[in-house]
Amino acid sequence: KMDLPNRRPCVTTDVGEGLAVSVSYHPETKEAVEVFVSSRGKKASDGPMSDALYNLGVQVSSIIQGKDKSAKIID
Repeated sequence: KMDLPNRRPCVTTDVGEGLAVSVSYHPETKEAVEVFVSSRGKKASDGPMSDALYNLGVQVSSIIQGKDKSAKIID
């Protein structure tokens, strides 16, 4: 499990259809540690599909941080 500082660098990319993906990085290791999906200045949980995308971001962040022990690496 990673110890994350409260403030981290972040890169946001517009992916189209009014959605943006943000990835935050650990400031020391430069490893990606969180993923956020949002839409046009609103929280990603504002609609059914956006809610699913938000949950996807939470799940990916948990896997990246080693919090999801059920995730398996596929070779």
